[in-house]
Amino acid sequence: MKKLTALLCITALLCGCSSKNNGNSSNTNTTQSPTVASSDGTDDNTGTTVPTEPAPTDPVLDSDPSEMVVLGDTKDMTSVANLDWAKIYREALNDFKKSDDYNENARFTVYDINDDRVPELVISYGPVGNKTYLIKTLSDGYYTQFDPITECGMLNYVMDRSLLTTTRYRDDIQVMNIQLYRLKGKALANVGSFQRSNLAVKEDGVFVTEEHFNEEYNHFISGFIKDMGEDHSFDDDVINAALGECSDWKEAFTAILNDYLKTRKENDDNHFSVMDINGDDIPELFISGAYHYAPYVQMFSWNGCPVPVGSFGNSEGTIGFDEKAKEIYSTVDNPSMTAGSIYTFEPNYKLAQVFSYGNTENSKKQDENFEVSYAVNGERTDKSSYEKAIKERLNDSLYILGMDNDLTEETIKDFQNGKYNEAKKKK
Repeated sequence: MKKLTALLCITALLCGCSSKNNGNSSNTNTTQSPTVASSDGTDDNTGTTVPTEPAPTDPVLDSDPSEMVVLGDTKDMTSVANLDWAKIYREALNDFKKSDDYNENARFTVYDINDDRVPELVISYGPVGNKTYLIKTLSDGYYTQFDPITECGMLNYVMDRSLLTTTRYRDDIQVMNIQLYRLKGKALANVGSFQRSNLAVKEDGVFVTEEHFNEEYNHFISGFIKDMGEDHSFDDDVINAALGECSDWKEAFTAILNDYLKTRKENDDNHFSVMDINGDDIPELFISGAYHYAPYVQMFSWNGCPVPVGSFGNSEGTIGFDEKAKEIYSTVDNPSMTAGSIYTFEPNYKLAQVFSYGNTENSKKQDENFEVSYAVNGERTDKSSYEKAIKERLNDSLYILGMDNDLTEETIKDFQNGKYNEAKKKK
């Protein structure tokens, strides 16, 4: 799975954007391989359509479903007085905690998926690579509990498109299946799919060329991508915080920090930073951890509840913040590639990508015959143009967020009392 995931990430980074970027973002099914038009050079100037090479096929992809519908059970609650999403979700969380599916590895997320200012509840449980996700939503007085989404490697939220994506990996036939969903009121509509095997690729159940696949994938799955169902444990204090029942942001963030302290693994090395980056006089919380083997920084904001904005992976335990431009910097450096993104933090608690770059020079170190690629904002470019764009766009004067305070019982108590190290600029 890691090999295929890495391949998808690299192609998304280094491929050009789809032509759909010039129009709306609705999904368009592909029914045949792309064709290119060219002149045959005759005197009458009649053009001909020359087909590209046919898309490769693979029998194992025929056995993998191209569409996976998610149904739901909807309850009309329009007549309920003082309808409160927090009370409904608390009942759902308590019921799940009493069920046979619950164990200490179960997690949940409270986050607004469909931009209606009422958050959804997502619960995850099961082993890594084979998780089940429960999605619950309250919209216009109707409470919908969707059928379990099973056998998933991960459930993600693509902020640029307001899309949910499920990733499944069938080890027996070496196939990755990614389904795209959009939450509209009481419906979770399947709006597309991407599938990959070792021999071929499909979009929306149709075999396509690798180039077409990469363009479409890069179009729909880009920008900041958030893990869903993984933000909180079922600790009582955390549930209270997530549902907005803390007296202030300090109490809520304290519960979040204590949760990390309780669930930290043996080799984790957690730290945290606190800084107001959206100008509302309430700081955001940045927690880093596990940077010895799987670095990340998780960001929380505040809107009466701690909003789990998302996690920056492979960030070496820190992210950068440009105070003047109000931009967040995140970088990735692995044996295959080096890449970075710059985001703005939007009023709807989402991160919008405003600049991206990447190169595969690291792969050259592994294989001297490897052809290095460079990309800026998803478009391939040459090394000189790449370096010029980086020099013009990147700012070295950044606050470093995620490493200012060790995560211990003592520092958490100090934080609750308003005592903590403030964020510092990189020297």
